[in-house]
Amino acid sequence: MHANVCREARAVGAPSGGGSVTPSTPPGDDPDIEGLRPPGRQYVRYRHRAGTVAGLACLAILLAGVVGADIGADVTLIRDGSAITLSEPEQSQVARRVETLIVGCAITSVTAPDIFAARALAKEWQDVRAGSHLYVRFPTPLRAERSGVEISEVLVGLEDPSFIGPELSRHGDQVVGHVKCDGLRALALMCRPPVRPHLLARQRANCSVYDRIGDPREKE
Repeated sequence: MHANVCREARAVGAPSGGGSVTPSTPPGDDPDIEGLRPPGRQYVRYRHRAGTVAGLACLAILLAGVVGADIGADVTLIRDGSAITLSEPEQSQVARRVETLIVGCAITSVTAPDIFAARALAKEWQDVRAGSHLYVRFPTPLRAERSGVEISEVLVGLEDPSFIGPELSRHGDQVVGHVKCDGLRALALMCRPPVRPHLLARQRANCSVYDRIGDPREKE
């Protein structure tokens, strides 16, 4: 499709016979002076404009193809040892909600290490990966809003009987714990498809709060 549009752009923009786009005008018959536009000149000008528009359309399509070539975030949803198949739109939705949740958490193990002193975060990462969980790897690192911590991967546990968590991130070899994350954002992640059908019974029951209030209002 891209090739067809670009071929048409070249065809429209090119003059017949390979000549100049603007034809010669006989002396004394300058349309700019006489206020008239000979039909031939008008046609070529319109054809030239059409070629310009088609060329811009070709460029836009090619640029869109380059942007679309980015595979985006890698999203994995595991329930009871089985991977849940997610479509590309579903993966994109989950990735956006995970990003919104994790970057807004108020406290991290980097900014408040004492709070996490009793937690072996590297081992916790492995333990959460071994159970039911949601994992997202972003193509470009995120940055936490308050702490500035860089985030390449996010891991959210799904084993708690009532809610999701813990929320962990990793950049390189550093595993970071996150707490005081926005509860409404967490509900928006867990209580909308495609995650909701794979929640535990009490987790799904807690989605009644989300059903009443809906998505959180984000800052503009």
